Amino acid sequence: VYGFCFFHAICQDRRKFGPIGWNIPYNFTPEDLTTNRRQLKYFLDNYENIPYKVLQFLGSKINYGGRVTDKKDKVLIDCIIKIFICEDVIKLGADYKFSPGGIFYCPNASGQDDFINYLRGLSIMTPP
Repeated sequence: VYGFCFFHAICQDRRKFGPIGWNIPYNFTPEDLTTNRRQLKYFLDNYENIPYKVLQFLGSKINYGGRVTDKKDKVLIDCIIKIFICEDVIKLGADYKFSPGGIFYCPNASGQDDFINYLRGLSIMTPP
């Protein structure tokens, strides 16, 4: 769930950079994130192994990607989701970094409060 939340935040945040963020301004909504969460829950409840490629496809091509029309934006959203929805997030935990600077990662948290404390510790203004 954390990976999908971070993915959603990145998709939303890129909009503020205009054509540098997305070539076309897309209207991603909280419902996109909710759909990803529901699909993740379904797969966790019904499958022994997490189908990361399926979750990536659903997220980048269907849930969010259904709005994405620009060819380069389609490639970009596919690349972005693979950073956040992958086995390494689970396998490596906090050692798997979402960014080259190592600031962003999924903390080894035992509960919601641990995630919230990590997020509150992040700077509001992120470096480029």
